[in-house]
Amino acid sequence: MSRYLNATDANFGRLFDFLIALVAGSIGIIAILIPFNLLLIKMNFGALWWLHEAIEYTLYIGVFIGAPWVLRKGAHVKADVISGSLPLSLSVPLDKLINLIGVGICVALCVYGFRGMVWEFQDGTYPPKDLRIANWYMLAVFSFSFFLLAIEFMFRVFRKDGLTADHFNSTENKAN
Repeated sequence: MSRYLNATDANFGRLFDFLIALVAGSIGIIAILIPFNLLLIKMNFGALWWLHEAIEYTLYIGVFIGAPWVLRKGAHVKADVISGSLPLSLSVPLDKLINLIGVGICVALCVYGFRGMVWEFQDGTYPPKDLRIANWYMLAVFSFSFFLLAIEFMFRVFRKDGLTADHFNSTENKAN
């Protein structure tokens, strides 16, 4: 990859690391708030009425925002039965093709989510819950996540071997 593309790839890696740190922090806050809420209930001080729905929203956001980081690290579920049995000269182009298909699927889902987000914004719809967050915010997270996934799939296409960023960087470091 060119120097500019490598720098952009590294910057996106830092963005993904920042986003996953936010997700990890939110899970830590959830781990503190659940026992705190139970303590409030047991002590008859009331309860955090919004906690269960806030956790639901947080997990939804965390899953979608964390997905690009998981893809970048290669920690997703992946079956390499076919490409693992092929010689490198065939498995690399196959992997690039699969990544291009991933780009197409992610762009389609990003557009779908964006269209839904605009419609929900225009309609001003809210879910039937106690903690009401406009539906378009959740669709914005969905669309943003698939935008980032499409970018990561594109970087995987342009990497020398089509593998994860960590694998690419480690093989480049060994060559230097």
